[in-house]
Amino acid sequence: MSEDALVWLSILAMAVATWITRVSGFWLMGLVPEGGFVRRALNHLPGALVVSILAPIVLDGGWAAAVAIAVAVAILRAGITAMFALFGALAAVALIRLVV
Repeated sequence: MSEDALVWLSILAMAVATWITRVSGFWLMGLVPEGGFVRRALNHLPGALVVSILAPIVLDGGWAAAVAIAVAVAILRAGITAMFALFGALAAVALIRLVV
């Protein structure tokens, strides 16, 4: 089998595995009762994912990254869109690097 065919076969296998994972997830969640612990856990899942993504950035980026994330969170809490929160965080990092 040629190398190109192996690449395409691998891509197809990953696509099928992804599809099976998504379909089985919907099927399994259909078996779980809605409400109580499951509802509370699913409501907190987006925040937990964001923290798990941002924690290594803060640890590697130092206090400038922590300030930028704090600025972004403050902007989002004020009800302003995520795009402005991103710009605010970038401006905070740029200002910190300019001053320090």
